[in-house]
Amino acid sequence: MESLLKPLKMSPDTNRVLEEIRNGAENALYGAAPAASEELFHKHVESLIEGAGLPNLQVIHYRWFLRDVARLWRTRQGRDLAFHLELCLRKWVNLGLEPRTLQFLVCEAHSRLKGKSEARSSNDECRTQSAESAKSVDVRPGTTPFTESVDNVRSRP
Repeated sequence: MESLLKPLKMSPDTNRVLEEIRNGAENALYGAAPAASEELFHKHVESLIEGAGLPNLQVIHYRWFLRDVARLWRTRQGRDLAFHLELCLRKWVNLGLEPRTLQFLVCEAHSRLKGKSEARSSNDECRTQSAESAKSVDVRPGTTPFTESVDNVRSRP
């Protein structure tokens, strides 16, 4: 337990990311289902450790670390998230993983998830516009598309 109290030298990038999180950076995974958050981490971040040429046992340990980080991102926000990410980094450094690699993974996860939430919000706008335009178009085979609603057509004299 006392090993978690030892300070860990953080890189400037890690300090910047933790400060962003403390100041309320948007958390794309907060409240997500466990399977969805792990899938997102697997898709965006885990590929970094799989292609690093590490021994299989170390890859497994880094996967466990990423699972811990995904759980934190899913269940915490703001200052609480930043505090627990620091504890998680200390825990895994004391379990023998390389501190710079762990910090890189946290920074990369933050940047990729931040990009994911920005892309999601713009995609939501596109989906909404597509859905609205699809509602106004008749797409049955053999008909030509029209944009008037059925009520407008029925109310004509």
